[in-house]
Amino acid sequence: MQNSKRTGRRVTGGAIAAVSALALLGLTAGTSQAAAVSPSRTAAARPAWADTDSLSVRIHALSPGAGQRYASVVLTNKTHRTVRTQGYTGLQLLNSHGKDVTTHVVRDPGHTPLLTLKPGQSVHTTLHWTIVGAKGEPTKGERNPTALEVTPPDSRHHLTTAWKLGDVLQKGRIDITPLTKGTGPAN
Repeated sequence: MQNSKRTGRRVTGGAIAAVSALALLGLTAGTSQAAAVSPSRTAAARPAWADTDSLSVRIHALSPGAGQRYASVVLTNKTHRTVRTQGYTGLQLLNSHGKDVTTHVVRDPGHTPLLTLKPGQSVHTTLHWTIVGAKGEPTKGERNPTALEVTPPDSRHHLTTAWKLGDVLQKGRIDITPLTKGTGPAN
């Protein structure tokens, strides 16, 4: 047995061996854990999540139907690195003063695959709304949207694009599809 000079307590050989073994295990575990989460390995295996810094947005009208309107919202990777995304965008219509216009987004059910975007590649969602008003529509809160805020999946920030597609009636209801690769239909 040895006396500890600082505390005056006796330290047994077994205690020293136990502490040494734990220290060795900690050192070994620490090394393998560091290798497992190496930033270079993680970055190579999984691209960064797409956010407003890595995406640009545009909207284009599609062929209308009787009282029905359609458009594609296109998100494009504007960086020089690969990014990923998945799911649905958030949407909010705005008026010319930057105030919210009544918007009620309804997600169409569908498959939401993980989408990888190389630089310059795009994903899109298709929007559907009506210009046929319910009783008492359009209200002042539903009239004259001039901009659309688009929030990428899992983001807290949005991108803004011009809205030149008229009123959205039925209390601002816009049906959207899950994001899909490409820029969507041409018209």
